[in-house]
Amino acid sequence: MRILPLMILPLMIWATLPSRLFTGAALRGALRRTLGRLDPYLLLLWLLTLPALAPLAMPGYFYDAHDGQHSVFYLLQFDASLRDGALWPRWAMHHIQGYGYPTFVIQAPLGFYLAEIFVLLGAGYTLAVKLTWAVAFLVSAWGMYVLVRDWLEKSAPRGTQPDTRPAALVAGLLYVYIPYHLADIYVRAALNDTLLLAWFPWVFLAFDRLIAEGSAPSWPRRLALAALALAGCLLTHTFALLSFTPLVMLFALFRLALAAKRHPLRGDLLRRTALAAGAGAAALLLTAAFLLPLLAEGPTLEQQVYVSNTYDYRNHFVQWGQFFSPFWGFGYSDDPGGANDGMGFQIGSVALILASVGGYVLLRSGEPTGMRRAYLSFLASVSVVLLFMMTSAALLLWNTLPMLAIIQFPWRLLALSAFTVSALAGLAADAIFTHGVPDESGPAMQEAGALLLALLVIFAGFGYVGAPLQPVEPWREDGRAVFRFEQEHPDMIAYTQWVQQPFTTSPMTGDYAAADYREDYGENGRLTRLAIVTGQGEVVSQYSRGSSAGGVVRVDGPATVRVHLTYFPGWQVRVDGQLAAARVSNPHGLIEVDVPGGEHRIDVRMGPTPPRITGAIISWATLLALLGAWGWDARR
Repeated sequence: MRILPLMILPLMIWATLPSRLFTGAALRGALRRTLGRLDPYLLLLWLLTLPALAPLAMPGYFYDAHDGQHSVFYLLQFDASLRDGALWPRWAMHHIQGYGYPTFVIQAPLGFYLAEIFVLLGAGYTLAVKLTWAVAFLVSAWGMYVLVRDWLEKSAPRGTQPDTRPAALVAGLLYVYIPYHLADIYVRAALNDTLLLAWFPWVFLAFDRLIAEGSAPSWPRRLALAALALAGCLLTHTFALLSFTPLVMLFALFRLALAAKRHPLRGDLLRRTALAAGAGAAALLLTAAFLLPLLAEGPTLEQQVYVSNTYDYRNHFVQWGQFFSPFWGFGYSDDPGGANDGMGFQIGSVALILASVGGYVLLRSGEPTGMRRAYLSFLASVSVVLLFMMTSAALLLWNTLPMLAIIQFPWRLLALSAFTVSALAGLAADAIFTHGVPDESGPAMQEAGALLLALLVIFAGFGYVGAPLQPVEPWREDGRAVFRFEQEHPDMIAYTQWVQQPFTTSPMTGDYAAADYREDYGENGRLTRLAIVTGQGEVVSQYSRGSSAGGVVRVDGPATVRVHLTYFPGWQVRVDGQLAAARVSNPHGLIEVDVPGGEHRIDVRMGPTPPRITGAIISWATLLALLGAWGWDARR
């Protein structure tokens, strides 16, 4: 296995560490220090998050969810390419009835890398997806907790040290149990969409601290963290580029406006602006390894299938009443009028009520305008705009900006509103704790109020925790899963620009349907990868892996061999180890190569292209520059 060196690396590191680190006394001391630093409220938050993850611990999986199958079979093809030596996979071998498709040119990779960790540790693909979701939920709760605490501490009156943990606990739980967060996992089963919500609080926190502290000491480290956080978000889902990035830019402008009031010097504002812009630019450069191939090679893929019919945004607007409806279902948003949609789009009653009551308490308190009120105003305004953007009232805007069509479903913006509404409700909860509780009651009342609200949040959201489960059968975790999905949904097969005639079967269709089909982590010798189309001869052997395929042919004279792979930039064809000229075979856009008489080995591998090489150089150079700045800052 090519992946073996990666598994041996931790053992090598362990062997080089001093043995005194592993004595009993050292371990006990490290454990005491770690436990002493643990935040009991954060531990409670994680504990109360576990009920939301209960279905993940049950046998079976929700394959019938919207993207339930995709989340698994994308991972199995990603893993197959990794094991085949493609450290940044681009190709998904089982798509289009085995002809393959450059799925990972358009699918951001970071979520699959995270799930791959669990695969390498021995988990099956389905279990790895479930574990990845569990990590995402815990990290999202943690991020919201830290963000709300940070904002509350910034907005506290000078000379005071309020306990911000109760309100942050409520905000974290709201973020976990807010309906769309649960819908994203149990109704949609969209792996990367759900992982995005884990990034949102951390990106806001990083940019907030970068702008707030400006050019104070350690600014290189803050800039690097902001760039890495935003890049991580963009590398998790391409949706973030069109939706979350504008929100981050808007927040940066808002935060710069706040900084300008507190630090009115023009030079200071320019430095803060330059830092925020630098972090955003660095984030884009970090993602160049993904974005450049997407921009350069993505247009060669059929685009219409992603923005029409099932994915036409005009069919998926939300009616205002649906934001407040308690309806919950596992169907689709397949009614343009909204009356018969099979899934719910509610914002979250507890979060809305809490935000409203907290805002009222804050206004009644007479607290002077300050940072907390500014944060509340920003979050409330953005939430309203997001809700508007999801309704048909914003149709003109969607029609005016064609790029928005790539979002496909306007209700996807519920991911952003889940974030803004949860943070808004957390800040509002603190207003209730601060101004709605008599002074003589003290912290005990705050703790009791936080626990009461926490139980209310869980009670309101727990009814949405769950999904119909199916057993994890062997075919669910190999190429047959992709094959059967495409057989059931031929309208969702996408082609490249080299395909002149659409099709729904291939020479490998029968191979996938065979009762004795087997594969080992994407590798098998059963798929019909080679065919002699001119000349006489036979296919002696053949193989298929994650990012390569080929075999041995024996021909009586000059012949043409067709490789059953969709042509796409990056394919390198070798005959007997030597690069060979290949061409596109019509009408299905496959690869053909000429061979002389005799026995020949044909190997086809997905390799680099100029956009991929350029993007990788830019990304690595940016990462090294950020790490260098971090190290330089640490030595100062």
